[in-house]
Amino acid sequence: MSITPSQQEALIQFHAITNSADIEADRALLERVGWDVQRAIQAKYDGEDIVEPPQPEPSSSSSRSPVATRPLETFEIDDTVQGPNPPNGRKPAFFVLYPIFNRVFAIISYPLTVSLSVFAFIFRLLRLPFPRFNTATLRFNFFGATPQGRPRRPPRPGNPADAAERWIRELEDETGAISVTRAAASATGVDVNSDDALRRRDRGEGRGRLLPDFWVGSYESALKTAQKDARPMCVILTCEEHDDTAEFKRSVLTDPDLVRVLTDNDFIVWGGDVRDHEAHQTSLKLSATTFPFVAFIALHPRSGSRTSSGPSSPQLCVLSRHEGSPTSLTSATTLHNHITNTLLPRVNPILTRVKNEIRVRKQEQELIAQQDRAYKEAERRDRERAEKRQAEERRKQEEEAELRRLEREKISKAEQREAWRRWKRNTLPAEPPAAEKAIRIVVRLPNGERLTKRFRPSESVEDLYAAVDVCFLPRGEEATAPSTAPVGYIHEYDFRLATSYPRKEIDPSSELLGDVDILRGGGNLVVEMNAGATLDEDSEESDQE
Repeated sequence: MSITPSQQEALIQFHAITNSADIEADRALLERVGWDVQRAIQAKYDGEDIVEPPQPEPSSSSSRSPVATRPLETFEIDDTVQGPNPPNGRKPAFFVLYPIFNRVFAIISYPLTVSLSVFAFIFRLLRLPFPRFNTATLRFNFFGATPQGRPRRPPRPGNPADAAERWIRELEDETGAISVTRAAASATGVDVNSDDALRRRDRGEGRGRLLPDFWVGSYESALKTAQKDARPMCVILTCEEHDDTAEFKRSVLTDPDLVRVLTDNDFIVWGGDVRDHEAHQTSLKLSATTFPFVAFIALHPRSGSRTSSGPSSPQLCVLSRHEGSPTSLTSATTLHNHITNTLLPRVNPILTRVKNEIRVRKQEQELIAQQDRAYKEAERRDRERAEKRQAEERRKQEEEAELRRLEREKISKAEQREAWRRWKRNTLPAEPPAAEKAIRIVVRLPNGERLTKRFRPSESVEDLYAAVDVCFLPRGEEATAPSTAPVGYIHEYDFRLATSYPRKEIDPSSELLGDVDILRGGGNLVVEMNAGATLDEDSEESDQE
């Protein structure tokens, strides 16, 4: 589908301003807005989705609605910089001689450049304002001869935060001023983000000449913060090649009333020099062609955009643009009056409503977060109680299992002891005949009974202990005596034998009874049970003397 010459001119103009690489997308966007270049640029950079059908081009200028009736100020496109080359394709003689004149003038002005650098260094050490001269402009451009028709080369991309910090530092050096927050902090020697520094900043305390708190970051990050926090935004663009830049920095940016109104109303102030890549791209987005340039951006409902439930959600819009001489169009008085009399009354109700919505939304999110924390805390306590209960049950089960094991071991040990006693009772040596020499020993048992038995002198003390130990067996179990000792069982006596007076213990050993002095001629012994040992009441009776 072919387009008319006027539409082709609009497409060329839109492409030259946006530097877009997709011609078909630019053509489609222009078709949706009725080939209105201004609306297309605003839709492209503001991200507005154009859904209304194309409007026919009015036949006369009288059918157009005046700009003054629009709630938002529109862009005025100045495309003189993108002028075409000569039709014959040949360059004028000026473009041939321009590099030669430029180099000759640079050599001649070299002593002046060195002198200016020395003076600037001294003034900056003394923190005195000194006009900033760009040595790169001390060439043939000094006479105002800028070759028109040749587009400037865009600056190379860099870190936006570094470029903003560098521009702010140069601005402080040129004006001898300092930002509000830094001035409040330097006056007290505290951190710039501390509560005391912020209070002093709000009161305007600090050094004499102050600058607004410029945003250190990219233009897009400032826009996102302005939208997220519902704050108004002020964009300041300068160009060192313009004669009004130095005066604008010294008289406008350091004006106390302007700085105060920007600080008190929590403006996000973003600035830069168009020689930097970020400021250059911002100037293209805002169609800034004259410098110094000031624009005010804030959340505002789109004109004619309403929903069934009421006005649509506000979007970031360029509310006003100011560009030109700092003595009139961008003077401090003009900007201050515009902010206090026009801008703030226009955006404060909207920003207040959005802030209230943000506050309510944050309160709801905090309430949900508190409920989630309370739920997680209750869940944690329940889980801890369940784990504690399970641990207590496991401990009780382990204790019961340990008690059962000990009981089984005790029963098993008692059964093995009884089996050993029954086996030992059948293997004890028989008493010697009356005619044979023997040692007569009387043992008093714990139950009061007495065991009287005759032993050969060749028998050991171990045999004496075994004869006493088998007395602890229950009665009537001789028939169940095993033929061998329990396998793996090591018998331990739970009693001691001792003489009554003088008391002397006799330990079980393999020593012969005939070799024991106190037992060599016989004697009386007493059974002393060890701690924890008990005597079965049904133990068989011993022979009485």
